[in-house]
Amino acid sequence: MIEKQFKKVVLILLLLGAPVFASGIIHEDDTYSLVAFEGGFSSLDSEKNTLGSAAVITKYTLPEVGFKLGAETENYRIFLNLHYYSNRDFDYMTTYGIDLQYKFNFASFVNFYVGAGVGQSNMRFLPAGESTSRTLSNPYVSGDLGVNLHVMDTIDLELGGRVMSLGATNTIANTTYKFDTLVTAYGSIIFKFKMD
Repeated sequence: MIEKQFKKVVLILLLLGAPVFASGIIHEDDTYSLVAFEGGFSSLDSEKNTLGSAAVITKYTLPEVGFKLGAETENYRIFLNLHYYSNRDFDYMTTYGIDLQYKFNFASFVNFYVGAGVGQSNMRFLPAGESTSRTLSNPYVSGDLGVNLHVMDTIDLELGGRVMSLGATNTIANTTYKFDTLVTAYGSIIFKFKMD
């Protein structure tokens, strides 16, 4: 309960503070607007607990697509993002949020980045043997790292990994489903536009 409230407070503070932070970095001469399209694969563990029974762990593999809109300077990137995860066991699963990344520029053609983010996760699924769909909507915190290849002045290719802490639970009739960690390996194509 405390973890869920903490995530909500962090999400609100970062969303409110993002424009202030962005205004501080956007006035540099080397600032670009970014539009990115992402694809990847995610792994999600579910734990089912029923009163009087042993816990059942299920591992899901979820192909993922995403859209990111942001800005970057020489050392920082900020993204607003939306991701959709596909799996036949889920009616839908989406996340949206904001990411801030720091770039380590050690060569003209490549850099490494590390970042953190917050956002919201939403999912609905119908468990086997149940007649009622379960809906979960929870804030998340995330961390990511990867490499950014500068293919052209206006196009980057990004390869990275992301870990999201969901902490989502749903209880109906003495049966609880818990989704903790979503791990994603992804690639993105990023289009860069010079800001005036």
